[in-house]
Amino acid sequence: MAISKRDMFEALSKVTFNEEINLGNDVVVTPEDITDFIEKNIAQLDARNEKAKAKQAEKKAAGDALRAQVKATLGSTPMKVSEIVAAIDDPEVTSAKVVARLTQLVNSGDVVKEDVKIDGRTLKVYSIAE
Repeated sequence: MAISKRDMFEALSKVTFNEEINLGNDVVVTPEDITDFIEKNIAQLDARNEKAKAKQAEKKAAGDALRAQVKATLGSTPMKVSEIVAAIDDPEVTSAKVVARLTQLVNSGDVVKEDVKIDGRTLKVYSIAE
């Protein structure tokens, strides 16, 4: 398993620095500077991780809402993806998003997917599982 930045900063925070380090050009780093740097970076990593988790939760909630909307649109009559997108009538809803939600619903057993020949082409149609 790879060592993360946070792991490395945690390890550095356990190291004791007893003396100042002269970097030249009148730049001196004190043990307090090093400790402050480590703590600041750990705090930044924590903040970034929290923001990423919040954004992920927001995306999941939006996906759950669309999944419910797709399921509510379906009935016992099989529908093509294009018909479902048209029935939802939202410019933000694309065929790809609907197909992703339909796949989730098929995997959960809420929706049934069938192959149907229409005009010589085999298309996928979806309906509520009974």
